[in-house]
Formats: sequence, C-alpha cells, structure tokens
Amino acid sequence: MRARHSTAAIGAVFGRAMLILALAFAPLTVAAQQTLLLDDFNGPSLDTSTWALANWNLGDRTEVANEPEFGSEDTAEGTTTYIRLPLDTYNPKHPGQLVLGTEIHSLRAFGNEGGTEYLARARLSSWAPGLVAAFFTYDQRRVKGKVLADEIDFEVLSKLDTDRLLTTSWDDWGAPGSNYEDGIHHLDALLQLANYDWHEWNDYAIRWYPDRVEWWVNGKLVHTQDSPVPDLDQPARANLWAAGTTWTEAFDEALAPVSNPADNRRFTWDIDYIAVTSLSGDGGGSAPLAPAALAASVNGSLVSLSWTDKADNEDGFVVYRAWKPKGKANPDFTAIADSGPNVTTFQDTPPDGEHLYRVTAFNADGESTPSNTVGVQVGAGGHGGKPH
Repeated sequence: MRARHSTAAIGAVFGRAMLILALAFAPLTVAAQQTLLLDDFNGPSLDTSTWALANWNLGDRTEVANEPEFGSEDTAEGTTTYIRLPLDTYNPKHPGQLVLGTEIHSLRAFGNEGGTEYLARARLSSWAPGLVAAFFTYDQRRVKGKVLADEIDFEVLSKLDTDRLLTTSWDDWGAPGSNYEDGIHHLDALLQLANYDWHEWNDYAIRWYPDRVEWWVNGKLVHTQDSPVPDLDQPARANLWAAGTTWTEAFDEALAPVSNPADNRRFTWDIDYIAVTSLSGDGGGSAPLAPAALAASVNGSLVSLSWTDKADNEDGFVVYRAWKPKGKANPDFTAIADSGPNVTTFQDTPPDGEHLYRVTAFNADGESTPSNTVGVQVGAGGHGGKPH
C-alpha cells in the first residue's frame, strides 16, 4: 500500500481493528466468467507487456526500485516456478539512507462491474521484523487539485506473529474528512487465522464487488467489508518494503539501511502466480476450485500426470500443454484433452522436447484458474522451445 502517514492515526488502526478470526468459513467457489490476467511467472524475466516495475519512495525508509528474480523448486507435487521480490538493506543509490524494495504492478487496470477477483499464491520466504509484504490493488485520481486514492490490501507484517494478516480497503483517501478507521475512506482488520503461516505458500484472493470487498485465504472467506469500497479501476500489485517510522506497529529499527555493501541483508517475497478473473454479480457462482498438486513423471515417451481434485462440482478437467519457451517468451498453452468429473490422472505421449503442463476444472458456470505448472523432458529434449 502507499505510505502510512500518522503515528497517532495508525495506532488507532491496531487499537480498535484487531479481529480474532478462525479460518473456518465457507469454501471458495470462483464464479469465473473471464480470465483477465494470468501469469505463473515461469521466467526468466518479467513480462513487460503485462507488468511494470515501480520506481519511487514508499514511506520514509524504502525506495522501491529493485529488480525481481525468478526461482524454481522441486517438490513432491512437481516443479514450482515463481517470481521473487527482494528487499536489500544496502541501496547503492542511497547507502545508509533507504533500503531497496521491489514492486510490480499490472499495466492494465480492472473494473469491478459484476465483481472481480485478484488472486495470488505467495510466501514470505525470508524475513526479519519490520518487513511489509503485500498483494494489493491501488490507483488514484486528481479532483480539484487533490489526489484521491483507492486501494485494497493484503499485508503480511513480519513484526507480528506468523498467523496474523492485515486486510484494508480505501476509497477516495485524501478527500476532506479522510481519517484512519473512519469507515468511509479507510478501514482495516488485523486477522488471526487458524492453519495459516505466512512463511508458507498461501492463496490470497481479493473479491471486489460494487457493494463490498471480500478477502479469502486458502479458499476460505476470512473477512468482508461493505465500506469503504473503491470505485476506481485497479491494477494488480505486489511489493516488499520496510515499514517507516510513522507506522510504529510495523516498524523495527533493526531493519536499517546500511552503508557498506558487505553488510547487505536480503529478504524475499515469493509469488507463484497472479490471476485476475471476472465474477458474477452476486458472488454466488459455482465454477469449480482449481486442481492442486499437479505432478508429472516420464517413462520413455509416456508422460503421466496426476493432480488433486479440490472441487465437488466439476463436470470435468482440461489438460493444457505448452512447449517450454526459450529466452523471454511466454509459454503458449493449448488444451490437449478433457475428462469427466473426479478424474485425477492423465497420460500423454508428446513429441520429444521440453514441455509444460497445467490442468483446470470446469462446469457450466465456467473454468477454474489453472493448477500449478509442471515441466518434463521427453527424449532428446534440448533446452526448451518448439523444434523447427
């Protein structure tokens, strides 16, 4: 989010907005009408046709102008690729004065006619007290010389316990009478969630309707606010920065800028994917949950896929395959097969080469967001890219 401004006002945020909520609400069903943005960050560089990098100061302690990295890791479920947003305590442009954080934001802003969902899978993989790791929306307009800002936030505050999460919505922040916790321009909730740890991979979904904002974590509704509700079109954003001195509840003086590059400490906020999807107007749609834990094995020319069925209302599944791209290209996934409900395996005999797979669930109300992506090599393979 944008920088917090007043120590006294921010104290009120935590003083009366502490909500202790168990993660035990109704399961998430995504009423998918149209996928507006989807990036599973396969790398090796940021897709500049979809995303831009920030270059500005955030609060009194952070310059967000760092470059993201890309990583991957092998798990029992397959290979996970992700973008890594770093924060360095050494900033070569402002040594000893500002730390160097990172922010990405979509070039496209999205409206909420009928409802829009912003979804990310993320973890704070390295940490120290004083970090703010966020998945959020933000945009602003100028009215009669005043900047009015709209925003919806998920924020992990590393100074707090690992089961805590801050949710916030803003509408026309900066208009006359704007005040923290006024319920008109700003309102937040500090949640304590069962079975949640921000060190681990978690799904964060903002569901933004004309009359309310909903926050979902790992398929569970954890908080709803019917005011304030932004009305500006909103890009998707994610960042990692260090809380400033005016945000006392998140600030930690030990997370300080350093003057010597040898003293640098690096922290990272990892994001597996970001998706933006249109929703039905009443929020009661019933398109299925995405499959999870997609895994692949290769035996000669045979690729065997398996996944976990997370839905109870699917009509079937669609299997997608892409050539693993070379260089900066993005994978071009094509549907290669579909199956009936409750099917959790598929076998494929693709041409020799390096391939990527993912799976979706579908029913009459729409198609889910994709599963995780897995990669395989068949035969000679090469280093990716469709053979010529």
